[in-house]
Amino acid sequence: MKIIALTVALGTLLPSPVALAEPEEKKPAKENVVWSRDPLCQFVFFAVLEGLYRDGVQNEIVDLVLGEGAEKQKEGEEITRCFVFKCELCHATYEAFKAYRTRPVFANSAGQSTFGKGVGGKLLADLKSEDARQRVYAMGGLVRPWIQQRVKSHRLTKEEQENMKKELMVYIKEGRDLLSSLKQEPGSVYVTWNFYGSCQACEAAKDFE
Repeated sequence: MKIIALTVALGTLLPSPVALAEPEEKKPAKENVVWSRDPLCQFVFFAVLEGLYRDGVQNEIVDLVLGEGAEKQKEGEEITRCFVFKCELCHATYEAFKAYRTRPVFANSAGQSTFGKGVGGKLLADLKSEDARQRVYAMGGLVRPWIQQRVKSHRLTKEEQENMKKELMVYIKEGRDLLSSLKQEPGSVYVTWNFYGSCQACEAAKDFE
């Protein structure tokens, strides 16, 4: 996650005939990046949403990615089925799936709400798996090509692609640190995610030409 530094005014010393100890320097307050305000996260959001529509991904698949079509151990664990909690790019990807799931039916279309013919049955089986590696990589098999397609459709220059890769690499490091921290929490559902480096949106950077 990118961190936005906020300016904090430093207090001044009160006048006194007695020399006072110099106060400790205050660290600037920080605020988490909000994915919807980050251009790279927006890019990923639209890439995933466009891919979902273009391929006509079935609702059953979407529900499994969102964790709503699988048995959960406790309330609020939906996102942990395929995503790293608090990862900004995971959040953008998750929101794209959510937006697609609530899509309206096209007017005068006899119930049509998407394009494409849907995706294969093996993906469905993989997303139903209780093995985290199988689920995450299945979801990544959808997401990564969509991000690549959007990069190509935008006809980014080599320099622009390199800049995007650098930004994604920042997310990769932050994602790894975040996941490492999450796995240390008592009773964490991420203890089985030892295979995982960073979110699949971040990993897409490795596929850039």
